[in-house]
Amino acid sequence: MNEYEQERRERGQRVFAEVNGFEIPVVPSNSPLAELTVDHVFGEIWTRPGLTRKERRWIALTSVAAASADQALKIHVAGALGSGDITIDELREFVAHFAVYQGFPKAVALSSAIEEAWAASQAGAGDGS
Repeated sequence: MNEYEQERRERGQRVFAEVNGFEIPVVPSNSPLAELTVDHVFGEIWTRPGLTRKERRWIALTSVAAASADQALKIHVAGALGSGDITIDELREFVAHFAVYQGFPKAVALSSAIEEAWAASQAGAGDGS
């Protein structure tokens, strides 16, 4: 890995942790998808100028919810709430708007992910973590 690639990897790992609220596990060298996720998605796309982190979060949330990508949805919802970038009230209103364009079954899944993440964040806040 050259110096540019190493810097991009480090930036991607840092931004991944900031966005998702947890450190990325070691990126296996035999996993092109993991490398693409860390190096390109978080090392390049999430760090581009032109959109705020909050705007990027809305795009990511809409995209993963529309794709019914449940695992990614849970991670992005928890990251948005944990960072304070998006409030629970904003997320709940988002569900209503999302339902009109993507349908109620997907909106119900989105709402469930939001409420589960909210409950977990409140439980964690209550125990001093």
